[in-house]
Amino acid sequence: MKLIAERTHLLAALKAVGHLAKAKAKIPMLAFLRLRTEGDRLFLAATDHDAFAEAEIPADVARQGSICVDAATLLKLVNDFAEGAQVSLDANDKLATLKAGRSRYQLHVLAANDFPSMFEPNGSIAKFMLMPEEARRLLDLPRSAAAKGRADLYYLEGIYLHASEDGATLWSAACDTHVLIVADVDAPEGAQDLPRKVEADDTRAARPRGLMLPLDSVAHILRLGEVPLEIHAGENVVAVRAAASGVKLHYVTRLIENIFPPYERIVPAAEGTCLTVAGDLFAAALRRLSSVAGSEERAVGVEWGEEGDLSLWLDNHAEGIYGAESIPIVACTGPGRIGIRPALALKAMDALGGGNIEIWSTTELKPVRLRSIADPGLIAVVWVARLTRRPEHGALFGEGEAA
Repeated sequence: MKLIAERTHLLAALKAVGHLAKAKAKIPMLAFLRLRTEGDRLFLAATDHDAFAEAEIPADVARQGSICVDAATLLKLVNDFAEGAQVSLDANDKLATLKAGRSRYQLHVLAANDFPSMFEPNGSIAKFMLMPEEARRLLDLPRSAAAKGRADLYYLEGIYLHASEDGATLWSAACDTHVLIVADVDAPEGAQDLPRKVEADDTRAARPRGLMLPLDSVAHILRLGEVPLEIHAGENVVAVRAAASGVKLHYVTRLIENIFPPYERIVPAAEGTCLTVAGDLFAAALRRLSSVAGSEERAVGVEWGEEGDLSLWLDNHAEGIYGAESIPIVACTGPGRIGIRPALALKAMDALGGGNIEIWSTTELKPVRLRSIADPGLIAVVWVARLTRRPEHGALFGEGEAA
C-alpha cells in the first residue's frame, strides 16, 4: 500500500472510528485499525465485535493494498502533525512508513486478513433519514434515563425506538425503572416499516415492536456529528451512514434483544394536582440540596400549598445535615407533597430543558409526570420516594440555633 492523504481528512476519519478500537482489548486485533484502498479512496475501519465503524476519505493512491495498524499510535501521530500537512503512507506486510513534512515514523503492521469481517443488517426492515435535530431529540435527550451497569437490567441499557400505531410519529424511550423519558418526532418516510408488535399464536411467539439501540452505540452515532443520518434497520443490526467534512462514515451495531416493557401503561395521565414552576430555578434548588445530601438515595421533600412558594427540604435529618429551599410558584391547581431523589429528578429536568415545567401528581406515593410547557411532546416520569420526616419535625442544628 502506498498513498498520500490530507491530514485534515485523515484525522477526522481517525477520530470518527478510532474510539471503537480499545488499547486494552483482550483480543489484540481489536486495538488496531484496518486501512484498505479502493481506487482513489482510503477506508479506515475499527470494531469491538458488537459494533463496526468505517470511514472513507479521498487519497492519492499509488499502490493498492490493506494493512492493520495500532489505532492509538496512528491517532497520536496524525493529531500532532502540522495542520494542512500531506501525510504519506508506504507499507509492506511488516512495516508502514509514515511521513508528514520533516517527520518520519515506522509502525508495525498486522495482516488485514486477520481483521474481523464487517457485518450488515440481514433482511432490512426499515430505511429512513434522521435530521440532526431529530437525532438529538430521539437519541440524546432520553439517554440519561437508560439503565447503566445493571446486569439485571441489561435489556434497558439503551434507547427504545418505535413508530406509533398509525405510523405518523417516531418515538424513543429510555427507562432505568426510576426515571422514564420519552421523546417524539414526526415519522420520516420509511420509519413506518419499523417492527410492529405481533401477538403470540399457535405457530410463533410474540414479537415486540421497535428496536433497542445499545447505549454505547447511541453515543457512537451521536459522535458522527451534526449531519443527516441514513438509518438501515435489520432484525438484529442497524447500520447508520453519514458524511461530513469530506469523510463518509458507516457505522453498524448489533441490537439489544428487544423486551422493553409497554411504557405507555406507566405514564401517568395529566390529571390530579398540577404544579408549574420555572425549570431552571427548580433544577438549581435540587442541585444545591443534592450537593449536601450525602447520598443519591436521600430524598428531598417537595411541598406546596394553595398559596405561597414551593418548599424543598432534605428528608431524614439523622446525620445532622439540614437544607431547605424556597422558589416561587408560577401556578398550581391545589396543594401537594411528594418525596423525590434529586439525582433522578435532575435527569428529567436536564432533558426537559429550561422554561416553565409542569409537575403532575395524583398521590404522595405514585410516580409524577413532568412536562415542559414549551415542548409538551417530551414526557418525563419520575418515581417518588417515601418521606420519613416532615419540616415541622425540625432540623437537628446545634443547641441554641434556630431550625
